[in-house]
Amino acid sequence: MRGFCLLRRFDVTGESVPVLGRWVKSIALLDGISLLILFVCFIATSAFAESDINNLYALRHTVAESKGFLQDWFNSEAHPCNWTGITCEGRDSVVAIELPSVPLRVPFPLCITAFRSLGRLDLSRCDLSGMLPEALGDLQNLQYLDLSNNELTGPMPFSLYGLKMLKEIVIDRNRLSGQLSPAIAHLQNLTKLLISNNNISGELPPELGSLKNLEVLGFHQNRFNGSIPESFGNLTRLFHLDASKNNLTGSIFPGISALQNTQTLDFSSNSLVGPIPNEITRLKMLEHLSLGFNNFTGGIPKEIGNMKHLKELSLCQCNLSGTIPWSIGSLRSLMELDISGNYFDSELPASVGDLGNLTVLIARNAKLIGSIPKELGNCKKLTLLRLSFNSFTGCIPEELAGLEGIVHFEAEDNKLSGPIGDCIKKWGNVVSVNLANNKFNGSIRPTICEAKLLRSLDLHCNDLTGSIEEAFEGCKNLVHLDLQGNNFNGGIPEYLAELPLTILELSYNRFTGVLPGKLFESSTILEMNLNNNMLTGHIPDSIGKLHSLQMLKIGSNCLEGPIPQAVGALENLTEISLDGNRLSGSIPQELFNCRNLVMLNLSSNNLTGPIPRSISQLTSLTGLVLSHNQLSGSIPAEICGGFTNPTHPDSENVQHHGLLDLSFNVLTGRIPPAIKNCVILEVLHLQGNLLNGSIPAELGELKNIRIIDVSLNALDGPMFPWSAPLLTLQGLFLSNNHLNGIIPAEIGRILPNIAVLNLSSNAFMASLPPSLLCSKSLNHLDVSNNNLSGEIPLSCPGYDESLCSLVFFNASSNHLSGSLDGSILNFRQLSTLDIHNNSLTGSLPSVLSNLSYLNYLDLSKNDFSGSSPCGVCNIFGITFANFSGNRIGMHSLSDCGAPGICAPDSIEHKEGHPPHVILKAVTICAAVVIVILLVVYVGGKLSRKLSGRRPTLFEPLSSTEGLQLSSLQIIPPQALSS
Repeated sequence: MRGFCLLRRFDVTGESVPVLGRWVKSIALLDGISLLILFVCFIATSAFAESDINNLYALRHTVAESKGFLQDWFNSEAHPCNWTGITCEGRDSVVAIELPSVPLRVPFPLCITAFRSLGRLDLSRCDLSGMLPEALGDLQNLQYLDLSNNELTGPMPFSLYGLKMLKEIVIDRNRLSGQLSPAIAHLQNLTKLLISNNNISGELPPELGSLKNLEVLGFHQNRFNGSIPESFGNLTRLFHLDASKNNLTGSIFPGISALQNTQTLDFSSNSLVGPIPNEITRLKMLEHLSLGFNNFTGGIPKEIGNMKHLKELSLCQCNLSGTIPWSIGSLRSLMELDISGNYFDSELPASVGDLGNLTVLIARNAKLIGSIPKELGNCKKLTLLRLSFNSFTGCIPEELAGLEGIVHFEAEDNKLSGPIGDCIKKWGNVVSVNLANNKFNGSIRPTICEAKLLRSLDLHCNDLTGSIEEAFEGCKNLVHLDLQGNNFNGGIPEYLAELPLTILELSYNRFTGVLPGKLFESSTILEMNLNNNMLTGHIPDSIGKLHSLQMLKIGSNCLEGPIPQAVGALENLTEISLDGNRLSGSIPQELFNCRNLVMLNLSSNNLTGPIPRSISQLTSLTGLVLSHNQLSGSIPAEICGGFTNPTHPDSENVQHHGLLDLSFNVLTGRIPPAIKNCVILEVLHLQGNLLNGSIPAELGELKNIRIIDVSLNALDGPMFPWSAPLLTLQGLFLSNNHLNGIIPAEIGRILPNIAVLNLSSNAFMASLPPSLLCSKSLNHLDVSNNNLSGEIPLSCPGYDESLCSLVFFNASSNHLSGSLDGSILNFRQLSTLDIHNNSLTGSLPSVLSNLSYLNYLDLSKNDFSGSSPCGVCNIFGITFANFSGNRIGMHSLSDCGAPGICAPDSIEHKEGHPPHVILKAVTICAAVVIVILLVVYVGGKLSRKLSGRRPTLFEPLSSTEGLQLSSLQIIPPQALSS
């Protein structure tokens, strides 16, 4: 009955019955068993054929969204076996599905696993997703599988290892994970296995070495760890092995010399160790060897010259040392050589000149010494030569003029010297030359422009001199010119505007004269840096013609006059720096038409007037520096029109990102509450103005702020009027204001990451909170010149005292009391301790001498008593100590060697003093009295001459005089009495 059902099932085709009839007649003489077997086989074959057609329709339904790429699947009457990418055996049995680069955009179609005759499946670059099904193991006839460049995830299905007919597995560039199973040993017919660019992890199974038919093995950029199995030595048919970019460890496996057919070997970017084995040099067929980015020891094997077929050798950043073997010159087929990032500390052998086929030589940062071998000039095919960041000396050999094919030449950051010769002019194909950071001298000859294709020339940071009036006039293709950090002089030539320059870097030279107006008529220039020269005159109005300009730096020159209004026409400008000149007048309103400005620096000029409110138009601004001018008026609320873009800054502007600097002007009024709108603000400098009022609570809303400096103003009120923690703040400078009240007890919570805190010269009172001194992040604290009282909280209950990181502590000129005890050792990092001019009492703890980093100590003008702190004399590196104005026998470091105080044989002080000490003290006292009388006399004469009145002895000094006298070290009377 089952056979009948099968027969009836195929009767619907209309063709099966007649064919079956003829077939039955032809085998009438067969016995019953044979007949039954043949009948079942026929039925099964017909059933599979019919089901393949049905499965194709099912597959079409699955990929219906891609019908625009498979039109004949949907818009024709063609038989399914004639559809694009479908190959059938006969007209019914599907043996191949090949749809590479068709954007199916579906999970792996499960219906594909029903094509039991399928021998080839290629769905590479089809945007497949999801996991591979275990049902893939049903494709027992599959020989070629390519699912590369998709988004497949999950582990490789275990059933895949049961497809014993497989010859090629290509599933690289997916997101597969899991581990490679030892069951891979079942795939003995495998010739190609590519599983690179996935997330497969674990150790490589040794069973891989049993696949003796394997010719191509690639598993780079996965997460494999452990060592490379020794069984890989059995893969004698292998001609391509790529194990790069994994986490492999150990040494290169012994027996690698057995891979005699291997042409490509890549073990780069792992953590391999040990020496590069000599066995590797026996791979005579090897053409590409890459071992870079490992941790090998030793040097390059001397037998390297035996690899006659080698075309590419990459040994970059391998931790190699020693000398580069002379035999490297025997690699006559070599085209690319990379030995950069090693520690050779040797010369580049002259034998490299024998590499006649060499096109690329990269030896950056290889610790090479000596001169550049002149034999390199024999490498006529060289197109790229990189010798940067070494210690080459001498000049560039004239023989290098023979590098007729050179396109890129780099030798920056060496110790090369002498003039820049005529090599460059003979390089007819050269596009870029970089000789920066060397010791080249002399002038640049115009013949350099005989290199007609030269586009980029970088000569920065050398000792080049002379004028450039004609040097580059003939370089008609020059796009990038960098001459910064030399000693060029003379004027800046106008012809630079006629070159196709996009980057002009002339900073840190000695250019003089006025800015040539024609220079600003260039139609190509994007970046111009003329900082730190000796340019004079005005900024010409023609600056407005640089419509393509994006960065302009003319700082630290001697320019004067107003900022021209024409600058407002620079609509593409992102950065302008005119700082350090003598510019005057007000900030022009037109400047704020440059709506793309990210950085504006007008500091250190003579600008006057208010900050225009139209600054709000600069909505892309992330850095504003207007310090050291004479700007007046209040800080406009519109100052935060910019400072709102949270995107990461470009590398050019990163140092000024989030910087607002208005310091050292004559700004008045309050700090505007609108400052909170500067959401990306990181550094705020308002010091040295005439600002008043209290510190606004809105400062506490700046969630990215790292530094606030409002010192040297006239601010009053409490320290800060907010209580929420300001997690990013590391530096707070409030000194020289009129702030008052107490330092909040919870300051350690409000400023949990503060590193530098300066509260000096205010009117703070009460005691120092323990949460401040014991902060694990604070390293600089200055609370001097306030009205603080109570004891210094040296103990840190509830805090990890081993984490106290205070390095600088100044609490001088307050009303602090109590004593110093052994708790001072909680602050072992202290290098400066200044608590002079307080009311501290008791004896000095002997543990002071255990503060081994101390170099400045001032305990003077207190009421300390007891024995001399002689242990301080033994602190290595201490340069200043003052104990005067106390009741102890020691006054400064000069007493360390005085008899009777810190001498080794002294036990107690004598009541009297030796005659020579008394005589010395009397002499000093007499000298001091004479000096005081002279000062009073001369001061009186000057005062009478200037003001016509006689000053009193106790009249206060002027601020200038006070500053001058404050720098003198006055010897206190107590020191004289000893």
